[in-house]
Amino acid sequence: MMMQWSETQAALQRRYQALGQEIAGMGPRQDFDAARWQRLRAAGLWEILGQREGHAGAWWDFTAALEGLAQTVRCPALLLSAIAQAGMVRGLQRHGSEAQKDRYLPMLARGELCATGIAEPGTGTDVRSIASTLTPCPGGYRLTGSKYNIAHAPMAAFSLIVCRHAEAPEAVALVFLDQGAPGLVIGPGDRKLGNTDLPTGSMEFHDVFIPQAQVLGDARRGLRQLVDIISLGRAYYGLVAAHLVSPFLDEALQYARGRQSFKEAIVEHQYVQRRLTDIRIGMERSRWTALAAVGKLINEEADALLACSVAKLVGSEDLIRSALDLVRLHGSRGYQDGPVAQLMRDALGFASVGGTEEMHRKNIFNQMSRPQQAAAHAPMPAVARAPAA
Repeated sequence: MMMQWSETQAALQRRYQALGQEIAGMGPRQDFDAARWQRLRAAGLWEILGQREGHAGAWWDFTAALEGLAQTVRCPALLLSAIAQAGMVRGLQRHGSEAQKDRYLPMLARGELCATGIAEPGTGTDVRSIASTLTPCPGGYRLTGSKYNIAHAPMAAFSLIVCRHAEAPEAVALVFLDQGAPGLVIGPGDRKLGNTDLPTGSMEFHDVFIPQAQVLGDARRGLRQLVDIISLGRAYYGLVAAHLVSPFLDEALQYARGRQSFKEAIVEHQYVQRRLTDIRIGMERSRWTALAAVGKLINEEADALLACSVAKLVGSEDLIRSALDLVRLHGSRGYQDGPVAQLMRDALGFASVGGTEEMHRKNIFNQMSRPQQAAAHAPMPAVARAPAA
């Protein structure tokens, strides 16, 4: 775990703080703001990670940059898009073939959007229950099924689709699918409560041909690879959640100092001080929990998956609680349509992005139970006998 940024990482953090302020001042947010996205690409965010190989130092550099951006950008959707791209870079670096790296990493570096199709209408993100199926055929496979609530689906250049193997129904396969593939049908964009500038939508697969070269790793062992890819996103969701509220907290302090109630500034009221300090406590808790999870994942520690779920869960809960406290603190102004109300709407999206609370608590419980289960199934040690007299 990084307890202190290096000079290089601190400089990256400051640089992306400044970039976040610049992007925040680019005017009203729209349906996926391409100008904001291209500004992020032009700043060299993806160059930090390199292309073909992912090293621990590069990922910590990226983490410092992402943290700096989150502190000032006021645009959760842009951060969620960046996290999705980072997860795909990690997946290709760690599990992709040389041909897949050659094809897709340059696309990501150019800022072309990717998507990861996991959830289905009937099963949500329960990967073991998905119905989308990969069936062997001459020269490759045929993909049938559907996905929904996919970030970037309406405009992704390529997607990573999670499906089950027809010849081994318990096995999970991951396949790359290019935009415009015959049999791929993209649904209309979703209408959401918040994060409206993060395009999401559905996909249908009508007997789509998948060449063998488009399968990520072993077609029957994709679950481990998927967990490795999405765990990074979970930790990063917690990290950006810790910082999104930062500029709003500064403004709330100024507002509380200037707002009069009962002949004194409301900042002097203990209940106002409690709201403000609770927000800061949540920010600190979420940040350190997320950084610990990133460290465990990079170092491939045994409890990394548990830590990443904890980071996502803690970060989302603290962000939602903080946004609600800001609405309450600002009173009727907070409830009116404006920056604070928008933060509340966007924050609610963190309850489900990267998996719901129930899913993460189930994952945490399963990870907690594994050491006990392993001990229960371990063979009993042989009883030592005293030597015969």
